[in-house]
Amino acid sequence: MRTIRLLTLPIALLGFLSLSAGEKDPVLIEIGDNAVKLSEFEYLYHKNSQQQLEKESLEDYVDRFVTYKLKVEDAKAAGIDTTASFIKEFTTYRNELAEPYLQDTTVINALAEEAYERMKYEVSVEHIMLPPVPQYDMEQSVAKLDSIKTCILNGEDFGDLAVKYSVDRSAVRNRGKLGYMTVGMTPYSFEKAAYDTPVGDMAIIRTEVGVHLIRVLDKRPAQGEALVEHILKLYPRNANDSTRAAIATVMDSIYNVLKKGADFEEVARNESEDPGSAAQGGKLPWFGTGRMVPEFEQVAFALAKDSISKPFATQYGIHIVKKLDSRTVSSFEECRDNILRMMKRDERAIMPQQEKIKQLKQELGYKDNPQFLELVKAEVKKYDKYDSTFVSALQANVKCEAFSFANEKIPSNEVLEKMNPKLTISKDGILGYINTLLQSTADEKILSYEINRLDDKYPDFRNLVNEYYDGMMLFEISNRNVWDKANRDVEGLERYFSEHKSDYKWTEPRYKGYIIYTANDSLANEIRNVINSTERDSLFQTLRKQFKRDIRIERILAKKGENPVVDELKFNGKKPNSVGRLPIYFEFEGRLIDQPEEMSDVRGQVASDYQNELEAQWVAQLKGKYKVKINKKVLKKVK
Repeated sequence: MRTIRLLTLPIALLGFLSLSAGEKDPVLIEIGDNAVKLSEFEYLYHKNSQQQLEKESLEDYVDRFVTYKLKVEDAKAAGIDTTASFIKEFTTYRNELAEPYLQDTTVINALAEEAYERMKYEVSVEHIMLPPVPQYDMEQSVAKLDSIKTCILNGEDFGDLAVKYSVDRSAVRNRGKLGYMTVGMTPYSFEKAAYDTPVGDMAIIRTEVGVHLIRVLDKRPAQGEALVEHILKLYPRNANDSTRAAIATVMDSIYNVLKKGADFEEVARNESEDPGSAAQGGKLPWFGTGRMVPEFEQVAFALAKDSISKPFATQYGIHIVKKLDSRTVSSFEECRDNILRMMKRDERAIMPQQEKIKQLKQELGYKDNPQFLELVKAEVKKYDKYDSTFVSALQANVKCEAFSFANEKIPSNEVLEKMNPKLTISKDGILGYINTLLQSTADEKILSYEINRLDDKYPDFRNLVNEYYDGMMLFEISNRNVWDKANRDVEGLERYFSEHKSDYKWTEPRYKGYIIYTANDSLANEIRNVINSTERDSLFQTLRKQFKRDIRIERILAKKGENPVVDELKFNGKKPNSVGRLPIYFEFEGRLIDQPEEMSDVRGQVASDYQNELEAQWVAQLKGKYKVKINKKVLKKVK
């Protein structure tokens, strides 16, 4: 967010007829045809007061506020808020600011508390996964998993069926067993089923990665987290039994060295083949259930603090682990921020908004038009499959209201135009697909409607949005009329310096000239020869073209203590320890000057002062351009 600058300029307070005493938010200031209400002024006044080290009087703040608003008014007159770039940036910010107002915070809190309660337990599950399908086209997948479930209930082995049917590649190795899991490790719908299904029971659920049949094998209190360091010798690819045995022998030797008192971290740095932890003495980050392969996790959690395990194998190689510490699940307050971050990464991120939309639909009297889906059903009966022909026919033949809310009536074409004719959808799934488009369109319309009325519903939102809008306008108009204008106006800067040259004084002399750097003395002599034989106008271009990376030319304006090379050459300083890859240097066209000779010698100061002059001229112009009225009676109400 750009910083809003409030600039000071006194202005007379002009009274005008007070509004009716019954008005809750009266107009405080009128600038041209625009009005500033009391609530907006108080919002910015109190915000400004909180940011000031010394309290500013109300009268002084009014002066600055009016100047600020005059500039914003000038930005409006310049049409800055009508440009595509402004509209895009402002709309993006406004939508981001609106997000908290479009969510049900009770859902956020409930989900966070639910996650925390689940963190106290770990569940062991196995699953069979079929390929992902849309929610509206799950019928065949559910039927297939139902058949598999029946086979399991009739005594067939879950693992055998997982190997046969699951598209999860790990099923060949783990036979569908995922081991113990905890919160945030799987999609939310999978996690919910795992925690809500009783031990021994099965459930069919859909996630974004597939359709699953899961069975809960066990539920236990959470192990918490472990902190360990380890030494790993990796198995080579396609290692045979002989190779694995040889690695085991090496690790037995390392284990014996550790038992005799060798420093674990030093041995890990020298011997471990884990590229991620060896340099840190084998130390791993804190981890909990499901974060490591089961064999490693089992050993790490079983070890006592400060004890060292015997060598053991995993699929990666052979490990030796030292337990450094362990910790249980922290309090809800300590976990809350991490839980909220985790929630933003899965389905929980959209659930607070879904609940808000549900509430808004009820508040706004949302109604589906039954005729819409009836007409869709009639078209579905005419066609054997979903394709571009069907989509065209549907869009041409279904003409009615799709849904309504508040005073909005949304026609069917706004739903049907979103259909994708390239999708593969079963005939039984078409109606579900259209209904999905209907609901998503309704959600979009409801949210858009709500966003557009947030200003009226929430004064804090309105004030913050107005502040950002004004800040963007102020930045751009100030850049045009003052900052960028001053920097680009070389003629104006030269004139200002000439008229105020006596204002720019130095108390110490400066070196003004060039320092030329090169690689060695012989190159320095060559450079001097070129300087002596080349016209000044083309000199630097010639030097850079001829010597390329072997020369660096710096224009310098520096007093004593500001540049070590200048200090040595002109102020009897010590030779610098290092000046980079080009260590030989000499001065060119250099001399000491007591006072600034030209504008460029003090360009920064001149530019700042020139900006102040432009600012004053601009503000004076604005005072004459826009009429300002301040209601003194309303001003007395400022709290």
